[in-house]
Amino acid sequence: MLSQLELEARYADAASAATAHFVYAGHVNEAIERCDLAQEGDIVADAIGGAGLCVPNLRELASKARDAGGRLIVDGTVPSHFGCRPLELGAAVALEALDRVAAGRLSRKVVAIASRAPLSFDGVDAVGSDVIDAADLAAIDEGLRTFPDRMQCHVDHARALAEYLACFEGGSRACPTPVLLRIPTTRWPRGFLCMGLGLPSILSCLPAGASRRGEFIECCRLNGRTEPAGGYATRLHARDGAKGYAVRVFAGLDDPLVIAADLDQVLRSCAVL
Repeated sequence: MLSQLELEARYADAASAATAHFVYAGHVNEAIERCDLAQEGDIVADAIGGAGLCVPNLRELASKARDAGGRLIVDGTVPSHFGCRPLELGAAVALEALDRVAAGRLSRKVVAIASRAPLSFDGVDAVGSDVIDAADLAAIDEGLRTFPDRMQCHVDHARALAEYLACFEGGSRACPTPVLLRIPTTRWPRGFLCMGLGLPSILSCLPAGASRRGEFIECCRLNGRTEPAGGYATRLHARDGAKGYAVRVFAGLDDPLVIAADLDQVLRSCAVL
């Protein structure tokens, strides 16, 4: 197995970065705050995120940050470094939670911080790596070896689920639009996605019927809620909490036809409520 320094260098190479650090953090924003990454004039953005899975123009944001004397810092977790390389689009720093890289096998969430140049403020190195547990390093090591093939499979399964949801016809006159699907596929800024990908491995939908998304997810037998994030199973997530109205679908490596059949059963029952 490679050492932590070797793994960080390997990740940096995959992310088109000059350097990379691994830190333990509950989420990317925590890593940004803990490492004091965001300074005056900096812009922090999601590569894909927000209520409608928004896709910002990273090149424009990078230019805006430079004009303000700052840098662009990007959370690239959703498309991953396989699907999008923010550093090539003008970002100075790109972060990624490594759940999917490690196939859901991490004991604690690890965030990779990659940058185009060594991270320093006033000439002082501001970011150092945490000492990552050996088991987590082993999961990242194995995960990096298999990640391109696995990520392509995640994306292909998301496409299959998107095609099903877009064609769902389980509505009634009282519920003419049972599913409002949000897939940011047609307005990508030029050159945003790598590897010829057409969409990321995440979908967002607003299924009608059940009054709260927590209820909808509980009705889905294969909701993946007991499975690790980034692992084999497709996982449904209530974006705004159990009382919200949007469901996000993180496509896994399991059979998308089986997942679609489970979703179909619940959507049809919701459509007649």
